[in-house]
Amino acid sequence: MRKLITTDCHIAAPYSVLDELPESYRQYFSRVEQRADGDYLLAPSGGGMMGMGPPPETRVEGDAAVRAAVGACDESDPSFNPEAVLAQLERDGVYGAVLISRIAVTHDTMPIEADIAYSKVVNDWNAEHWAPYLDRVAPGIVLPYRDVAACVTELERCAAMGMRPALLPDAIGEMPYHRAEWEPLWEAANALKVPISMHVGGTRMPAAALAHFEPYKGLGFVGWYDQCVGMGETLGWLVFSGVFERYPDLHVIMTEGYAGWLAFAIQFFDHHWSDSRFGPMAQQMGEWAAKLDAPPGYYLKRQAHATFMWDPVAIANRDVTGTDCLLWGNDYPHREGSFPWSQEWVDKQFAGVPEEDVHAITCGNAAKLYDIRID
Repeated sequence: MRKLITTDCHIAAPYSVLDELPESYRQYFSRVEQRADGDYLLAPSGGGMMGMGPPPETRVEGDAAVRAAVGACDESDPSFNPEAVLAQLERDGVYGAVLISRIAVTHDTMPIEADIAYSKVVNDWNAEHWAPYLDRVAPGIVLPYRDVAACVTELERCAAMGMRPALLPDAIGEMPYHRAEWEPLWEAANALKVPISMHVGGTRMPAAALAHFEPYKGLGFVGWYDQCVGMGETLGWLVFSGVFERYPDLHVIMTEGYAGWLAFAIQFFDHHWSDSRFGPMAQQMGEWAAKLDAPPGYYLKRQAHATFMWDPVAIANRDVTGTDCLLWGNDYPHREGSFPWSQEWVDKQFAGVPEEDVHAITCGNAAKLYDIRID
């Protein structure tokens, strides 16, 4: 059995951490309320994902609250306890993990002070409880991403406790990552050598557009596909605005968005930058892209990465991307993930691939990028 490192393992802090927040802030987060007839899981006030209304309150018994917190599949036995989570991963042949907690804020009505306070208490809980395992796990840093200055402060604070990577959604409609406001965060992450995991779950639509969004049949499939290929747009922002060139130690990992699109992004950007008449014209105008010392694909191969659970196309195209860009994850404990059959999924999609490449993509790259030790 191979020893694997998953770059996409979902965890959650217990709902009890909310007790450390001022009472006026607690309403903005999912929480458990104890009542005479049992415990109820309450959704945040202010609305749900994609402009839809919040889910109804739900009575929870046993491990139902844990399952709701991490979106667990039936085959998993989720827990807020680190030892139990690691035991679950070992069932899957996974001995190292990048720990993803919050992906994105689900609504925009929360005061930024509440989000900053929440990020601190969640990060403190993860830092304390996962501290004994920092050689084999990388606890992600929850950032209050609507305030860049607060993000920098929290990044620096948590990096000092050994936490990494920083967590951001793959896109934020109100403030895309090519904007100058983000520069202090890129500078801090580069200086600290803390990678940034941008997890699928953001939105490229600003609030005004979301207000008119109407769900449609197939949204779960088409919407996820759009988010996956949209990750190439996010990386394009970072390349063509010169972020990757200015900060060569900044690594960005597009998480749970697959990777088959990455080879095409490299081919497309490089062709139009260097081999077509469009690229030189854009460079001469100096308005459509920062001046770069190398073709776009150089920066993508050096500093961009994409994770996948099942993506034979990405594996087949590693002659274009190289192997350093590619990272495997089991998406524990989500239903769309490979847990608890990761070994079988790896064997099947990597059939015929040299073992050196298999090891790099499923273990070695993650160990180096996230400073995880596998003996």
